[in-house]
Amino acid sequence: MAPEGRAQVNTLMESGTPKTPADCVMLHFLVSEKVAETTMKIFLSCALLITGAGLTQASTTESISFNLSALHAGSTLSGTFTLPSTVTAGDTAPVLLSFSDPSDYSPTSLTATIMIGNGTTLTYTVSFSALIFTNPSGNSFTTHVDLTPAGQAQCASFPCTSTGHFEDGSPAAFSSTYSIASVAVPEPGYGVLLPVLLVSFVFGKRVLRTR
Repeated sequence: MAPEGRAQVNTLMESGTPKTPADCVMLHFLVSEKVAETTMKIFLSCALLITGAGLTQASTTESISFNLSALHAGSTLSGTFTLPSTVTAGDTAPVLLSFSDPSDYSPTSLTATIMIGNGTTLTYTVSFSALIFTNPSGNSFTTHVDLTPAGQAQCASFPCTSTGHFEDGSPAAFSSTYSIASVAVPEPGYGVLLPVLLVSFVFGKRVLRTR
């Protein structure tokens, strides 16, 4: 709107009410202009928020699996844990571990803590707290099991795929490997919202113009 038009509108707004049909037309265009301006600001703000959400790196989900074939053929103990988007040495994460053959062990699931440390050949180590359970059908050496790290898995960054070693007791009744692997977690489809928002904005402007 031209400066002289805005001056007329300001005078009209100060007077309180329109006095002529021309005043009504002028107010109509003022309202439409203000609504369009506000709608554009909202659209731009939402677009920035949606784009930012899509670019933000999500947390990292990893799996850990222990090879227990030394106790029962094909047996594993596994679970998943979540690390923050930026991993640093000293980070910890809870993990719930389940046996592939729960009837062979007691208890049938375990809770543990995943620990991120400083690596030697690579940036990070991925370790775990002691895992204690019973293997009822085992012999005198493998009935009571106490798994501890014996060569931690190492990662350059996350997501990570790596292998470490563990042993049962000291001296070790048996030793085996555990593996770390990344888990694909579907992210929200924020990108789909932008076209929907744009269509809504354009349609809204058309509705205002027809009023």
